[in-house]
Amino acid sequence: MNSHSSQRSQYFQMLGISLVICRNKEGKWLAVKECGDRGWWLPGGLVDPPENFFEAALRETQEEAGIDVELKGILRMEYNIQGSNYQRMKVVFYAEPIDENQKPKSVADSESDEARWVSIEELVKLKGEKPGWRGAELYDWVTYIEKGGDIYPLSVLD
Repeated sequence: MNSHSSQRSQYFQMLGISLVICRNKEGKWLAVKECGDRGWWLPGGLVDPPENFFEAALRETQEEAGIDVELKGILRMEYNIQGSNYQRMKVVFYAEPIDENQKPKSVADSESDEARWVSIEELVKLKGEKPGWRGAELYDWVTYIEKGGDIYPLSVLD
């Protein structure tokens, strides 16, 4: 290995992802219909430097769902290295809306088609309707929280 490739392998490309599971006081969950018929999912996306994971979670929830939230805790943090120079860190936050009367996004834009507050039953129904779910993460986290799963303090990321 020459010195140029040895230097290059010392640099990591970091990909940060913030996802948000949000429940309102009625016990409904925030679901986002992704653009391009990709299906229903949860608000979230890439961390855009120089922002941190917290800022990205707040921004993505506002952009994709039209809802301002307060982050209340962390459900999961994942970190993995793939290959010799790629790192990925994903943080899944638990949040609640700041204003219970704020309406979810209803007009499609480049971020998402729409957002809705849904019960578990309504979420299950969305799976069977076109375009369905983008993935099962929202349902998995909803059932985890409903069964009393742990929500860790935000300070674990400080």
